Amino acid sequence: MKTPCRTTPARTAAAAVIAAGLLAAACSTSVAPAPPPAPAPEPPSAEDAAGSAGLAVYVEYWRVTDAARAAPSSRDWRTEIETVARGQALDAALQDVENYASLPAHTVGAISRDPSVTDVQPNRVMILDCVDLGDSRLIADTTGEVLDDLENRAERFRLRAEVVADGSAGWRVTRTSPALDESC
Repeated sequence: MKTPCRTTPARTAAAAVIAAGLLAAACSTSVAPAPPPAPAPEPPSAEDAAGSAGLAVYVEYWRVTDAARAAPSSRDWRTEIETVARGQALDAALQDVENYASLPAHTVGAISRDPSVTDVQPNRVMILDCVDLGDSRLIADTTGEVLDDLENRAERFRLRAEVVADGSAGWRVTRTSPALDESC
């Protein structure tokens, strides 16, 4: 016959210590809660969005017009330039391309720019740029002669531009104004 199991105060205390230890171990191995998700970034303000859009079109204007001046006779550049320019800026760019094609001549070398937005209105962005003509040259197509007046040209100068929202057509550069007497 079995001896009945007797509970003694020592056994009760030992069981309590073991239970407390198991409970503590179970709590200490639990996974920490995940941190809260990062807040979503603030959407850009209307002013920031307009400034970014204006600056992007300004940069594209120079990409397109530089390409046109580098190969003025290769095609009709009007349509592509019209996607980024209106008004005085369009007229000046088209006149340059037509003049280069009539010489015939083209540009070579790199022109550096460092544009920054100086003023933003809901439908208008003003840009101030530092233009560095660097090693760019106007070259005659037939002779390879450099046509620039390198001794008298301003190598670095400020250029101001206006970029305007053009309804459903997007943003367009409407005015460029080089300040050849303002070095940068």
